[in-house]
Amino acid sequence: MRARRGGAARPTAMPVGSVQVMRLGAGGIGDLLALTELFDHPLDKVAAREYLARPENLLLVAYRSGRPVGYLRGTALRQLHTRRPQMFLYEIAVLPRHQRQGVGRTLVEALLAYCRTNDFEEAFVLTDDPANVAAHGLYLATGGVTETVGERMYVYRFPRERSPADREPLRPRPRR
Repeated sequence: MRARRGGAARPTAMPVGSVQVMRLGAGGIGDLLALTELFDHPLDKVAAREYLARPENLLLVAYRSGRPVGYLRGTALRQLHTRRPQMFLYEIAVLPRHQRQGVGRTLVEALLAYCRTNDFEEAFVLTDDPANVAAHGLYLATGGVTETVGERMYVYRFPRERSPADREPLRPRPRR
């Protein structure tokens, strides 16, 4: 990948048709701001910069005519049985006026190319809405397979009850 303005890096083999895909770095906040209608929560610029600065996080943005039209967010996960990481495709979103035009597919294909190039063992995505036909079609069309019937995702939320300064660090169990 080669560096681009704003801390972004452009994968050299990522353009497909009229869609270009770039990985955002910590300086790419401006492009995220152009996609705020796709986020479930308001963007926190400090948190977003910190997220983008971490090497295990991958945020790919799709561009048409130089304008951001969608994004894909993933995180590399380390494993216990191999040094090869897994990629967790956390979310993908495309502006409504650009949906069903190959933007999502181009984003997923860019993620898969990144994983192949960087020797990942696998990439995975969870979807718990069987009615989301577009998502299921996208994952199947890009080579995804299901391993079990009726997969569900369970989420544990942690409301902030204490200030960050009061948090206890996770300590390893003492050896015996």
